[in-house]
Amino acid sequence: MRQIRTKRFAFAVAAVALLGAMLLGGCEKDLMQADETPPSGSYITNPADGEALRSQIINVRGRAEVGATVEVTVSGIDSMWTGVAAPAVPNDGDQGRFTVENVNLGDEGTKTIRAVVTDLYGNTAREPVEIEVELDLTPPPINFEYVIDAELDSLGNWATGLPNVTSVGWTDTTAAGARVRYGINYFYPDVYDTIPGEIDTVRFEVPMNAPPLTGADPESLVQYYMESFDEAGNVSSEPFAVHWIAEGKDTVLAWDDGNYGSIGNEVTGQNGMQLAVQFQAPTWANYVIEIQYYVMNDNVDNPNDPQAPSTKPFIAYVWRPNQQMRPGIPGNEGLNSGELYPEDEWLFLTLPNSVQITNNEWYPDKQFFAGMQWLHRNNPIFGLDDNLPIDYMSFRWNWTEWEQFTAHDAMVRAKVSDIPSAAGRTAIIYPVGHTITQ
Repeated sequence: MRQIRTKRFAFAVAAVALLGAMLLGGCEKDLMQADETPPSGSYITNPADGEALRSQIINVRGRAEVGATVEVTVSGIDSMWTGVAAPAVPNDGDQGRFTVENVNLGDEGTKTIRAVVTDLYGNTAREPVEIEVELDLTPPPINFEYVIDAELDSLGNWATGLPNVTSVGWTDTTAAGARVRYGINYFYPDVYDTIPGEIDTVRFEVPMNAPPLTGADPESLVQYYMESFDEAGNVSSEPFAVHWIAEGKDTVLAWDDGNYGSIGNEVTGQNGMQLAVQFQAPTWANYVIEIQYYVMNDNVDNPNDPQAPSTKPFIAYVWRPNQQMRPGIPGNEGLNSGELYPEDEWLFLTLPNSVQITNNEWYPDKQFFAGMQWLHRNNPIFGLDDNLPIDYMSFRWNWTEWEQFTAHDAMVRAKVSDIPSAAGRTAIIYPVGHTITQ
């Protein structure tokens, strides 16, 4: 056993001697020889070649041999910025990642960014890495013009009842595009067109949808921004507002304050006499759907039931204004009130055929008269409000002329709506002044 162990030891010593001889020979020169190969394969990743930029100060990023120094210059700028390529994670072969920070591009215009790469052994790449970028600091112009299918209201907002409208604006050919924005919502043009006689000017149309609207929340005033933008990301902006109005809205028009004040503030008439009050509906209203009357107690017992009212029928009317701004041609066929309706309270008569007031020739600026015609002598009796101010909008027909009330407001009211019926309201939207076929 001792003999075998000795032979193995002798063989190991011989192997070590052979390895030492190799190291002292040609292998020693290869391991100690300096790297004289210039770096290659370097490139810039950011910004991209040909990219439009809107920032003068940028970071130049790219790939280069690990440990290499990257020197960046910009055409027209007498400065140099440096960075060092660090190992990439995950490993990208021999390439590391470099970032040269705060490179100043100077003034607007085309810029050549040049990167010279030098490795750890002082070898410089045979060719610098070059890219060309466009520094653009000037946003394109923007001009908002108007909104199609909307009306400009007294507050300077565009009011509409349509579910879709189109805004119109213009910019010039330096713009990459245009849009309308509110919040995180964006609308883009479906039409671009040149403007005849105006060089480099482009008009565009942007379709816009209404925001969510319901019968309980039928209106929304939205602040929009019309914008143009270029390839560099410069943005010009101009604000405008749209007042969206959904169907399902109504309101009661009244001159009285709901209190007749004292006993004796009342009005009645005889067969053929009439009572009318002048109103003007808001711009969104399209129909008169109801007339309201405050019925006074006539102090007459019902012969059949002393506990029942003694009120008699009358005819409810809506009238167009005539040239003298008095009640003219009736707007409805007349609604019979029926009899024995309550006294000392409001009577609400819903018109079975609502009166459309969108025809400006018949109802200028949506003005109309609402009231009634007596069929019986001194029945019914309606309340008069004598509390100030007196609005001089109440009239009574005495068979020959309309008498204007100067000390009272007749307690007659009108309910107007944007749709012809208060029943079955939905969130469908109609345009301002839209005619609904019944």
